[in-house]
Amino acid sequence: MAKLTFLGSCREVGRSGFFLEEQDESLLIDYGVKFSEPPKFPDMIPIENLQGVALTHAHLDHSGGIPIILKEAEVSLFCTPATRDLSLLLLRDMYKISHGRLPFSLKDVALIRKQYESTSYEETMPIGRHFEMTLFNAGHIPGSAMVSIRVDDKRILFTGDFNATESHLNPGARKNLPKHDVVVTESTYARRINPPREATEEALIQTVIETKERGGVVLIPAFGVGRSQEIMCILERANLPKKYPIYVDGMARDVNEILIRHPQYLQSPQALQRAVGRALIINDDRDRKDAVRKGGIIISPAGMLKGGASHLYFKMLHDDPKNAIVFVSFQIPGTPGEELLRTGKVVVGNREFNVKADVRQHHLSSHSDSRGLLDMLTKIPGEPEFYLVHGESESCDALAEKLEKRGKKAHVAELNEKIRF
Repeated sequence: MAKLTFLGSCREVGRSGFFLEEQDESLLIDYGVKFSEPPKFPDMIPIENLQGVALTHAHLDHSGGIPIILKEAEVSLFCTPATRDLSLLLLRDMYKISHGRLPFSLKDVALIRKQYESTSYEETMPIGRHFEMTLFNAGHIPGSAMVSIRVDDKRILFTGDFNATESHLNPGARKNLPKHDVVVTESTYARRINPPREATEEALIQTVIETKERGGVVLIPAFGVGRSQEIMCILERANLPKKYPIYVDGMARDVNEILIRHPQYLQSPQALQRAVGRALIINDDRDRKDAVRKGGIIISPAGMLKGGASHLYFKMLHDDPKNAIVFVSFQIPGTPGEELLRTGKVVVGNREFNVKADVRQHHLSSHSDSRGLLDMLTKIPGEPEFYLVHGESESCDALAEKLEKRGKKAHVAELNEKIRF
């Protein structure tokens, strides 16, 4: 019988990691970081019989510890080419921000490219003697994958983060999945229903137009990987007047280049090309001051106002009611973005700001919500046993309860729990 150990992401979002063993061989799926002080990684695994590492997608809660493994084991890293390139970008940025206080070096990060083995969606490949792997589109960010592993006569699916809803940037996750015996699934938004995407996009465009018409500047704090490009595509599709300049700052500039190199993972490569072609690139503080002075729509990290160039823009824009600060992602409790939405005040640096600018939230999720999770999971053929991870404790419990009401076997995975199947 195969054995699976849950290394992380149990009743939490962060440090995803799953260790699969069969006889004298093993396989690792994801190995991420949880951003605490100090950062937390999953427990170290025995590497003697490790056959490879499969990575669902580039976000650091899934990829952040991969260099720790690759520096210890000369094994292949299996993921899509887009995930490889985005992971390299994010890991180098994490290393820079940490000032080297991580259990790996930049030289170890470079092993991602050296030990990478190209893997495409729908391609089935043997790994060692006991494992056979297939990647399916997960629809979360470009290049994200659900990892399906056949272990002898059983099949286990690791969903990673997925989104069945199409967006301007991403095709939706593959829906007609094959039969599985075990499914390890995220539960991030198991307790919420996302508003209709079209209505959210329309509200975002309306906020932009209203702000610009009253002479204000729009700041959109957005994650550099995926969300910034989605916003760019929405604004491009809205065919806004040329008098509404669109500026892009931070990591999104590099991500744009990576995604254009990997058009096969995009809903419409042409739409992203047009959006990138229209955007004005911000390179330094002088450009930032010019963008604010000239007025426009500024897309800048970080998505929750936790540092990045958005702090600089915020300080320049917060005290004028003509301006707007528009959040486009979920704001984790305790972050500056959540504090601002809840109270109208926020501490940036060591100073508290009373904000006069118009503060809005138009949430464009890259995860399936409660209905989307259930719809996708309950349609997986066979009678799979579900293990819930990647969600706050309440979300994991909620999804388990909803699956059980549909007649499914569902369990909330606990840290370092081992199961056999």
